[in-house]
Parts: sequence; structure tokens; C-alpha cells
Amino acid sequence: MPDTFALKTPLAAVAPPRPERKPLTRLPLLLAILAALTALRLIGLRLSIVDLFYDEAQYWSWAQNLAFGYYSKPPLLAWIIFGAERVCGSAEWCVRAASPVFYFGTSLAVYAIGRAAYDERVGFWAALMTALTTGAAFSSRIISTDVPLLFCWAVALYGFVKLLEAPRWRHAILLGVAAGLGLLAKYAMVFFVPGVVIAAVVSPRARALLRGPHLWVALLIAAVVVSPNIAWNVSTGFITFKHTGSLVTGEETRWSALRALEFLAAQFGVFGPVIFAVMIVVTVRLLRGRLGEMDRVMIGFCLVPIAVITAFAFTAKAHANWAAVAFVSGVVVAAATLVRERARGWIAASLVIGVVAQAGLLIGDTIADRVAVPGLRNPNPYARTLGWRDFAEKAAATARAAGARAIVSDSRGELGALLYYLRDTGIPVLSWRTEEIPSFDLGSPYTAQTPGPVLLVTVCPDPRRIAAHVERVEPLGLVATGQGTGGPRGFRAFRLNGPRDPLGPLANCPGL
Repeated sequence: MPDTFALKTPLAAVAPPRPERKPLTRLPLLLAILAALTALRLIGLRLSIVDLFYDEAQYWSWAQNLAFGYYSKPPLLAWIIFGAERVCGSAEWCVRAASPVFYFGTSLAVYAIGRAAYDERVGFWAALMTALTTGAAFSSRIISTDVPLLFCWAVALYGFVKLLEAPRWRHAILLGVAAGLGLLAKYAMVFFVPGVVIAAVVSPRARALLRGPHLWVALLIAAVVVSPNIAWNVSTGFITFKHTGSLVTGEETRWSALRALEFLAAQFGVFGPVIFAVMIVVTVRLLRGRLGEMDRVMIGFCLVPIAVITAFAFTAKAHANWAAVAFVSGVVVAAATLVRERARGWIAASLVIGVVAQAGLLIGDTIADRVAVPGLRNPNPYARTLGWRDFAEKAAATARAAGARAIVSDSRGELGALLYYLRDTGIPVLSWRTEEIPSFDLGSPYTAQTPGPVLLVTVCPDPRRIAAHVERVEPLGLVATGQGTGGPRGFRAFRLNGPRDPLGPLANCPGL
């Protein structure tokens, strides 16, 4: 099959003619649908009773001390939360409010990609399928690094497609800034570079683009944008890179084809079953040489993240969202395929699945403590995200009863929850520095100069690992928390006096 978009003359010699564009006839309807969906999601966040998960609380704590980097993530998400707090405060719904707003922007960027690469019909349906995919329905309710990452990836891909159409400096700058900000959101943005390489393999125009200055200037701009975070990492011994690497290398290597298949199966939930199934069909057509140029470019940007993470899953556990960046070009090529083949029923099915998922989550979030799904180890699927407020409030009550002047934690997750939920109580929350809590992360440290007594909140019941560091340890027993929320948990409380100098790191808990 001949390349529909192939050039007979190199791009550097003669720019391709600017394709005719239809009027933006579908854009007003799309904007109305996306605005209504975003408003509904914001209302859902306002009515939700789901506590901040400890990852979200940790991101909030970072936003209280703006920097160019943090222990486990680049800084963009903390900056976003900082901005959201300036607008609507620090309640749970406001900390998460940026998510549906970013999905509004991501959907519009996908519309722009589809319209530039194909036509407005493709852009319209791709945008709706983005807004109403199962992954977006879930992710728009939480604050995570994937949310700004997908937006930046979509904007960068739009810039790349426009450069293929006709190299212009404004699109090179857009691509560079979006790629740099994407790296400040999550380092998975680096998958964009091999995407460009594959595009050059499968597309004559992408190969010609490599011979001009626009793409290289875009990459230089991206490097400049991310450079403050690189400098910060240099100053901290590349702590974020080490942490990210430990997620990959820290797992025990154990070959398992089943685990790789589980990761691929999970993508049907992340991408949506219709979208991911069409992506598989398009990939098979690519291998058989039956795709037009833009289809090849779009699927090319999907292949590397999915292939790399699937290969990793053969040896260790891979989280379902690790290849999320593949979704953007995947949904565009899926929409283009379905529109071209007049498969309206499959488009409708994808949207209906998304609507059902969105409705279920909106309702579930308002009754999260009463949800029960038979057959699960914990019948409440919200268990991990419930009980954190009660955990912090019980810790505060225990500290007051013990006459403690501060609360100390040895866990990054629990420390984030304590910092967030005790933010207005006046009780200092300190961290006992461990390998997972470096000196510059998550608030103030517990030191030999900290006035006592303090309350140590930990999951470890063994007081012996504490005794070498303080003069007096008084066990206060197990405090149960989260009862009646569907997310029961608890902590061991110890009243500590007289921290020794120097105060060493805590050993691992025996038996845990």
C-alpha cells in the first residue's frame, strides 16, 4: 500500500503544501461536553469522602516547601498543588482539583493531534474517547504525576505532528517546552525520544525532519527547561534518579511470562478495552506493512513504552500505569481506525464503558466507607484510601494524652498523612530519618536537640530498636484506627524522652 502522506521531494528542499482544513464545526460541541464533564468531576471531588492516599498527602507536603526536585519525583506536581491551594485552599478536593482540569486540557490537545494528523472527525472522537476512557475516569479523581505528564506528552506530540506538516519555529518551541515540562512531571517523558526515532524509521517526513534544525532546537529547549531539576539532582547525589532506578532494579529478578501477560491485560483497563484492542489490531497491521504514514507514526509512539515495560514485567512487577504515555497516540490511531472503517458501534461502546465507569466512581466516592465487593480479600476496594484522617486524629489524641510535644514517624507514607491531616492542629510532625526519608524530604527531622517527650508512631512493635537511641522508651500499646471506614489500620505508640547525640537511623523492624 503506497504511503498516503509520502513526499517525493525532501522536506528540507520543498515544504509540503499546507493541507486544507475544514472549519472547526465540532469544536463548540466538544468544548461544551468537556466543560460539563470537568464540572461534574469537580463536584464529585467536592462530595467525595475518600481520604488523601499517602502518596497524595506526600505530594501536598512537598508543595509546602517548593523546590526543583523531591526525593521520589520531579517537582511539577508539587508546583501544581501549590497553585491549586492558592485558588481554593487545602481540602482534599482542592488538592485533587487540578486532575480534571488537566484532563480537560489533555482531551483538547488530543483533538488538536487528531485534527492535524487526520481530520476533525478523528480529533473529535479521539478527544471524547480520551475524556471518557476508564483510565481518565479513575485518574481524574486523584492527584498523581501521570496527570500533568499526559497533558505535556499530548502537547508535545501535537507540536511534533505540526512539524511534520510544515516546520515552523512556534511548533518547535511548543514541542520543546512541553517535553521539558513533561520531564519535570515524570521521567517517563523520556520515552518521547525513542518515539521520534521510530517515527523517523517509518515516516519519510520524520526522517526529513531530522535533517533540519527545528527538532534539534526543540530538544535543546527541553533540556534547558529540565536543567534546574538536573542541577538539583546533582546537588543531592542524584537521589531522585536513584529512587526511580530502585523501582526497576530493587525487585527480585524472577522470570515470569504470566506477569508480563498480567501487565498487558491491565492495559485494557488503563486504556479502555476498545482502545487497547484496536491498538493491537493496528500494531499487527504495522507488522504486515498495511498502514499509512500517520498511522505508523502514531503507533510508533506507543510501541516503546509498552514494549519496554512488558519486557521488564517478565523479570519483576510492573505497575499498570507505567506505560500510560502510550495512550495519547494510541487513542488517536484507534479513533482514526474506527472512523475510517465506520465502526460507530465500537466508538459508542468505548464511550458507554467510560460513562458507566465514571458514574460508578462518582457514586462510589460518596459512599466509599459502605462499598463492598464480594470475592475480594478486603471487600471494600477503597480500603487503601480510607482511614487516613482517623489515623492522624488518633495519633494527635494519643500525643496529647501522653503529654508529647511532637509526633515522630519512621514511614514516608504515614508521615505524609500526619503532615496533611494535622496541618492545622499546631502539633509538630517530625521524621525519624531513615534511608527512605532523606534529610531534605518531608518536613523537619527528629534530632538530639528536639525537646521531649515525643510520641513515636510506627508499625513496629519491638521497642529494642528504639532503646539505643533514646534514654527512655515507654510503650503505649497498639492504637486501632479506621474502624468503620472500610480501611482499618493501626499504629504502635511509644513515648520517648532524651534523644541521644548523634541520633542514628532506626534499624529495620524484626519480622517485617
